[in-house]
Amino acid sequence: MINDKSYVQAQDAGRIELERKGIRTMYVENVPETEICEEVIRELIRQGCKMIYITSFGYSTYVEEISTQFPEIKFAQCLGDNVKKNLSCYSARTYEARYLAGIVAGLKTTSNKIGYIAADSTSECVRDINAFTLGVKSVNPDANVYVRWTNSSSSYNEAKYRAEELLIGGCDVLTQQLDNINLYKVAKEKGAFLICNNFPVPEIAPNFYLTTVCSNWGVIILEEVQKYLEGTWEAQFYWEGLSSGAVGLSELSKVCVPGTKQSVEEAMRKIISGELKVFAGPLYDNNQNEKLEDGMELSFHDLWYMDWFVDGVKSNLY
Repeated sequence: MINDKSYVQAQDAGRIELERKGIRTMYVENVPETEICEEVIRELIRQGCKMIYITSFGYSTYVEEISTQFPEIKFAQCLGDNVKKNLSCYSARTYEARYLAGIVAGLKTTSNKIGYIAADSTSECVRDINAFTLGVKSVNPDANVYVRWTNSSSSYNEAKYRAEELLIGGCDVLTQQLDNINLYKVAKEKGAFLICNNFPVPEIAPNFYLTTVCSNWGVIILEEVQKYLEGTWEAQFYWEGLSSGAVGLSELSKVCVPGTKQSVEEAMRKIISGELKVFAGPLYDNNQNEKLEDGMELSFHDLWYMDWFVDGVKSNLY
């Protein structure tokens, strides 16, 4: 739903930015990740759309096919990486913001157990969990991150069960990488602190809310549309982060421990300047195997297709 106060609403904020610039837009919501999306795209083309943004990776197979049938239309696929002549791919370096969120969590926890709920072990989730854990460890070496999987980004019952499992296990800070804000109510009832995802919702649990990991998709969308209007558009791969404002944390709440804002701002400044690399060696996986030597950095390929957990993550891939 477009007003889900989560991923969809965060994406739609980019469309609203276009409207504010006087650019006419259209949108279709609740489109299943099946061949039905092809007909939806065809209908948008029939109605005159010249640029079409595909906001879920689950549509990628269909979009790659239909883009070849309409070479005059510009497409942009979120979270994809298969750029074609008229198909851009865009993503956000959410791992940079997750690192900052890890600092918030690492400073807040007193049990040194932090819960993280995610749908599945995609490279994006693994990368974000790792960055979050490294952020935690940067301020609290004794803390660990306990991960539970739901196998669905929107199943409330499964998310609720996993949250309760983590809280019973002693986690006193909870974060998630899902599209379900109802999960926060569970943490509130159990007295756990929250780091939210996609869209700030401090009103859900004002006494337990810490911050939100946000993606500002408008940064990328506005840049692409402007190039189209100027006649300079070319298909490319976008992966924007803190430096462009495409990702970040929402305002920190008063529930955060004193000094949190200063620690977050310092880390953010260093990441933007290049002084701090989130994934710089030495790095070890959660089986104590060396994955990256001291002074080395992960390549784009190893970062984009990350499939291992750093030391401090208590979970296995599935």
